[in-house]
Amino acid sequence: MLFLVRHAHADYGPDEMRSLSPSGAAAALRVADVLFDRKISSIVSSPYRRAVETVQPLADRLGLSIEIDQDLRERQLAAGAVGDFQRRVEETWLDFELAHLGGESNAAAQARVNAAIGRIANAAAGRNIAIATHGNALALFLRTIDPAVDYAFWARLSFPDIYSVDTRRADGWSFERVWREA
Repeated sequence: MLFLVRHAHADYGPDEMRSLSPSGAAAALRVADVLFDRKISSIVSSPYRRAVETVQPLADRLGLSIEIDQDLRERQLAAGAVGDFQRRVEETWLDFELAHLGGESNAAAQARVNAAIGRIANAAAGRNIAIATHGNALALFLRTIDPAVDYAFWARLSFPDIYSVDTRRADGWSFERVWREA
């Protein structure tokens, strides 16, 4: 079983270095509460600070180190700031090949994240793994399992959010939300 964790709320700053806000740090403790009894044997995270900080309390409680996988990073929307962020994200969900100037298309990000999660799942050999990532990366991966996952699904994701992915089913992987708001 894979547990995909979207990072908790972060303060604003340079993307890779954004740290959790005070409410995000509190939510990270709740992530640890939700996942503590799920028999997690390893934790893999995006290299971005906010993702690592979201699963650090879980790692501490379980006595595990966090493995970093560069391919779990968020999709880069553009090289710099974009006006009307929500609209720009929606455009990429409507046209999976669209890449804003200096950015990564949804198609490219989906392929990257799918490959990373595939590697992690294969290495897990049936063990439970927590994977810390980002909203677009998580939603793009889930779309591989269910094509109904779209921009509206992404927009409804919370900070943090957790989805379990059952990789044991012979008829294909399935997922369900396990995060519950406080």
